[in-house]
Amino acid sequence: MEWKLVAPDVDRLLRCFDRGYRNPSPQTSIVLGALDRLFEVLADLAPLVTNDEAKSIWLKVPRGSLDDFDSYEDLLEDGEVRSRSEYVALWESEYPDAYTWYELTVVKNEYCQAVAVGRVSVVCADIKQSPVEFDWYEEYLLALLELLAQAACESMDALRSGAYNAVVSGELPYFHRTGMVARSAVWAANPESKKAIFEGMDDSTFNAFCKYAAMGAEDASAIGRLPSMTGNDFLAACALGYEACGYDLCGKDGKRLPLDELYLRYADGRDEGLTGKGTGLHSGPGIDLSSPRAWEEWYFDRKRMGGHPWEVCRGGNSTHVSLAVCHDRSEAEFLLHLGRLSDDEFQEMRRSWGYYYVVAGKAWNRAVEAVHFYVALKCAGLPVILSDACAILARFKGEDLIGVVPHDVIPANCEGLFPERFGTVLDFMHVYDEDIANFGDKIEWLPEPEARLASGVLGWASPSCLWS
Repeated sequence: MEWKLVAPDVDRLLRCFDRGYRNPSPQTSIVLGALDRLFEVLADLAPLVTNDEAKSIWLKVPRGSLDDFDSYEDLLEDGEVRSRSEYVALWESEYPDAYTWYELTVVKNEYCQAVAVGRVSVVCADIKQSPVEFDWYEEYLLALLELLAQAACESMDALRSGAYNAVVSGELPYFHRTGMVARSAVWAANPESKKAIFEGMDDSTFNAFCKYAAMGAEDASAIGRLPSMTGNDFLAACALGYEACGYDLCGKDGKRLPLDELYLRYADGRDEGLTGKGTGLHSGPGIDLSSPRAWEEWYFDRKRMGGHPWEVCRGGNSTHVSLAVCHDRSEAEFLLHLGRLSDDEFQEMRRSWGYYYVVAGKAWNRAVEAVHFYVALKCAGLPVILSDACAILARFKGEDLIGVVPHDVIPANCEGLFPERFGTVLDFMHVYDEDIANFGDKIEWLPEPEARLASGVLGWASPSCLWS
């Protein structure tokens, strides 16, 4: 098959390699040669500021003609389309723009050469090992590397001519961009999203949260300490939170469950041997839940790791609620080890240290439960703080910002994509045409990182350059 530098052909080839992360592996000699040609095209591209082994550049590939899209006869036979007009409509829906943009990233060090397009890992060649004689995907890999080299040549021409960064800034589609938008703008366009944030929140709890937040709900130095604890103390604190959240506290017989069974009903279950009824690493026989000494031995046992005893409302990696028990001893010993505390200062801290609780649960669909937990423990007189309390309150009030991320980025845990000047960003989203129509003018798009020539020597793009 003859492959052309058109978006449908690039996409067809990329689908051959969309298999996630790749470990370095030996390649055929001809593939290594094709990799060398691609890296030669990019030789004068400066590496990323954040990684001197990696380079990245945008490719601008034409969608081509209707004939480049797909076989009308094949689509008709497969039932994908029923007429020529549907065929044209399908092409225009999948390739609505004259050009498709692809982010090409390459990495090279003494061990490997790697190529990725967007989130597709194309190849990771182990250059320390001898070449292999055969590879099932060699034909497609060679074709794709050749097309990428052609497109990269166009991009490098544009970079040398001085046009590249301006074109990227002005033409890169929104679904490849990163930006910030006020939550209030999103709520104005979609009031249902505000209702979802508040689902399960009652006025008295919210008002109490507002009061406590104004007093420093994140400040561990502003709360007291518990000089000692037991396992039952921790489980009782969990029960306070479960009750405040409106969880069912009773067993099948209608009677209230014992503290340990109630905890295991809603917690992760990997309790590191706390109850003797949990699962996972170091599940153990359990401790004497009424003994402060047993709790202390369990709490400070550094072999007791690998579980999730503080995940009191189980969920996903970023969608659970935790009630962590903290103690000043750990931080003090760490600071002493670093030399940031003198022996006298350490002994002074020792006289006042103790246990306190930290509630965490900033996911938009778990924050109401986290707030209920926090307020319940606070009202009970327990020393407790709520992680990200100010940001959570700003979310409830619609006073914070939402991060807009590219469509090939999962909208979770994206804090590192945004400058510190925006403060704590709790939520991230993709935007689509409807959103752009409704609040696109309210989005502050972040500038794309500018590509640079390693040599700094500008030249001229060829007259046929797509970027001209």
